[in-house]
Amino acid sequence: MSFKISRRALLAASVCVPLVTPIAAPAATFDTAKNVILFISDGASWGTWDMASYWEYGEKGQQAYDSFDVKLGMITTPLNTASTPQYSGEQKVFYDPDKAWDTTPVSGSYGGRTSHFAGYDYIKRDYTDSAAAGTALATGEKSYNNAVDFDDFGQPLGFISQQIKEELGKAVGVVSSVPYSHATPATFGAQNISRNSYGEIAKQMVFEGTLDLIMGGGHPLYDSNGQLRANPSFANETGSGGGYTPASVWNALNDGSAGMSLIQTKEQFEALASGDLVIDGRLFGLPQVGDTLQYNRSGHFAGANAFEVAQNDNVPTLETMTLGALNHLSKDEDGFFVMIEGGAVDWAAHANHTARIIEEQVDFNRSVAAAVDWVNTWSSWEETLMIVLTDHGNAMPMGPNSNTIAFEPIQNNGQGNLPGVRWHYGTHTNENTLMWAHGAGADLFLSQIIGTDPGLVTFTGHNETGEYIDNTAVYRVIAQASGLGGDDLAPVPLPAGVWLFGSGLLLLAGLRRRTRAA
Repeated sequence: MSFKISRRALLAASVCVPLVTPIAAPAATFDTAKNVILFISDGASWGTWDMASYWEYGEKGQQAYDSFDVKLGMITTPLNTASTPQYSGEQKVFYDPDKAWDTTPVSGSYGGRTSHFAGYDYIKRDYTDSAAAGTALATGEKSYNNAVDFDDFGQPLGFISQQIKEELGKAVGVVSSVPYSHATPATFGAQNISRNSYGEIAKQMVFEGTLDLIMGGGHPLYDSNGQLRANPSFANETGSGGGYTPASVWNALNDGSAGMSLIQTKEQFEALASGDLVIDGRLFGLPQVGDTLQYNRSGHFAGANAFEVAQNDNVPTLETMTLGALNHLSKDEDGFFVMIEGGAVDWAAHANHTARIIEEQVDFNRSVAAAVDWVNTWSSWEETLMIVLTDHGNAMPMGPNSNTIAFEPIQNNGQGNLPGVRWHYGTHTNENTLMWAHGAGADLFLSQIIGTDPGLVTFTGHNETGEYIDNTAVYRVIAQASGLGGDDLAPVPLPAGVWLFGSGLLLLAGLRRRTRAA
């Protein structure tokens, strides 16, 4: 079943963040983004970014996105913490910076882990899942956990890739290092009341024709080690259960009735990335692995360093998939939108797996770097907007003494060595996350700032002011930057310096403009 909803209704509901009303100022002038590249490192807490940088470079500040001109925090609270529609639409959970960074020692535990400090205990609670987070990013609407572009009243929401395709005629696609029908890529290609309905989601993504490109794991014939299964693992056609790809999709991809070309081998992905393989029409890239590209492979042993355990040698890297996707989608002269997810970062965080989260984040970082090089070579920052973020934190990795030193940062043990880490949780968090943006329309994020969070400055050093946005702002900025304007899309104003914040006033004096680098 196909669901659609008018952008007029959607944007009317999503322009304002709860409790925060910006005072309008003259609209910004910006370059319309012909292309939008959205990178999501799923489940990357502050320490995750640092771990990968220390391992790869021996220091922070060397990643491609570190030079981006827009650096903000981003809160990720869902509408509520239910897993089904509540039919109220009322915002039930919030983020409080004072509570999030509270260094008061506490006793007791939450979620099976000792809390140590009040701030730790606070950010363990009221967290989003990837479905609600993806829905916020893709639609500009808060919803319940489990929702794939559905609202709290059980109604489908229009999503950004659908709107860019239908209204602007651009090519759109999704890429992931985990199954393509998993929560995050699903929110950019489907609508379902439950993220667990993999078969239904896969059929929407393939058969409804919105997506010009799909790349991700979930091959029904292969296991986590890239080995052929004795029997296929198909997703159920309806409801939950089974694998990630239903038989109907697999059969249609092979007999041509899906209307998508299918590539599967590592060599095909590499040829697409190098430009040696050019495919017309819609493209499905399904690596020969059952779920994650590398995270779920066997062979780990105690003390193993990142990349020390032999990798699956028959699958592409996320970096290779990224370049292939950019080459394919950029053939559309109108431009493109693509969401690229390092999805297994989240899987490694759940397991508190230091070596493997570094592997996943390094591959993600290299994908961003490859995309930056691609823009510099084949496009320009005057026509391309790139956004790098996470959808939520996960597992609270901090320094080895962070049980006694509140928010101690990751310990740098030098390039190529596992950093010093203490994990404080085994699932998602309500922390204020990190995001970066650069290129055409990136300055529009400055109009979406809803407050300042001193902890972002004191404990992470992410930016100089602690300014942050809500995750729903990502949809609004992409929509306006892409040209989804007209009479039914309110302009996003530049900040006037004064924001109504709850019942009080927050003065954002001297908010400086960031100038995009050439």
